[in-house]
Amino acid sequence: MGEDSIKFLHLSDSHFGAHYALKPKNLHRRAYGELFFQKVSKLIRKAISEHKIDFIIHSGDFFNQSKPPSEVINYGVKSIEPAIREEIPIYILPGNHERSKLPLGLLPFSNGNFNLFRKPSSFIFEKNGIKIKITGFPYIRKKIKYKFKLLVKKAWFNCNRKQVKPDYSILVIHQLIEGSCIENYTFHKGNHNVLPFQQIPRKFNYVACGHIHRFQFLYNNRANSSRSTNKSFSIRQNCRKHTWQFWDKHDLRSSSFRDPLIAYAGSIERVSFAERNEPKGYIIGQVQFSPPNHKIQTVKFQFHELNAIRMVYLVWDLYKANMDDYINQTLDKLYRIHSEILSSRNERDRFLVAILKIKIKGNGSYSSDKIRYLKQEAEHLDIYLTFSYSST
Repeated sequence: MGEDSIKFLHLSDSHFGAHYALKPKNLHRRAYGELFFQKVSKLIRKAISEHKIDFIIHSGDFFNQSKPPSEVINYGVKSIEPAIREEIPIYILPGNHERSKLPLGLLPFSNGNFNLFRKPSSFIFEKNGIKIKITGFPYIRKKIKYKFKLLVKKAWFNCNRKQVKPDYSILVIHQLIEGSCIENYTFHKGNHNVLPFQQIPRKFNYVACGHIHRFQFLYNNRANSSRSTNKSFSIRQNCRKHTWQFWDKHDLRSSSFRDPLIAYAGSIERVSFAERNEPKGYIIGQVQFSPPNHKIQTVKFQFHELNAIRMVYLVWDLYKANMDDYINQTLDKLYRIHSEILSSRNERDRFLVAILKIKIKGNGSYSSDKIRYLKQEAEHLDIYLTFSYSST
């Protein structure tokens, strides 16, 4: 007896329009902004052709602002056209950067394959008689822990298909959840803008979450407290034994916990220097059902890492050394970065090689000609060079 399988792509925080200057003085800044469009278009094509996905979930911050320029809207729409052409349903949730509402430029795609969470609502995806319910609501800015239960109830019953019992349920939200992490910080439920883990109903099997740019799986362990991991790139659930297995690059380990599993897919590209050490990518989910009763057999989620822009942060402390020494050291750094990036087969087609940010502390004297030469070399090597200044 065979099994039916449903596969989907979960991505988030594409931030279309970030770092995208309409009239840039530095073309490398424009190239940085273009990366966001290019990566989403490429990964959607790959998800369709290689992963054979059935639908797509985007869990918030599709755009970087609530009123993006028409050029940004058009490029954003174009990036998801591969899915529209192949009639792959896509479910998009407005996030905080869009102020919980996507611009009207996307409305031409408002058909059976383009589904936008304008308000708390649910959609039913069906394949071979298998019904998956996708529930969500736009980003809530304040006091989510007090509003969440009612919002989920409204979304669950406001469905495009009435009286349908789903075989699998997904919740899509763009919120902070207890136990989720960014670098050196974990969000706790004491904050009324952080959703307590225990509030998420167990009727959901998977929570496709956005807002945090750091990829991570969040789950409930036996001690009844939430745990987060961004080291396990693959998770498989054996529904007969009610156990989960975690894989990372080094080991395999098992754990026992109940649904739901929460996943922050993270941003698809590094949006700021705070993310320079984080992996970027997307999640492929696969649920296998056994006919004829569509009982869930196995569930697998795998994070697929994308090549992210190399970011390097340097500090020129003029109280400790002179400017000329720093310029010479930085020139050597530029050449090494250029050589390292272009030696990678996956990076050779990039117009933008890396981003280098230099913070200058102090008021020491320096040669403007050497600074000018440094900028010219960075431009020649396709490295986006930026400066910030501080007197302390």
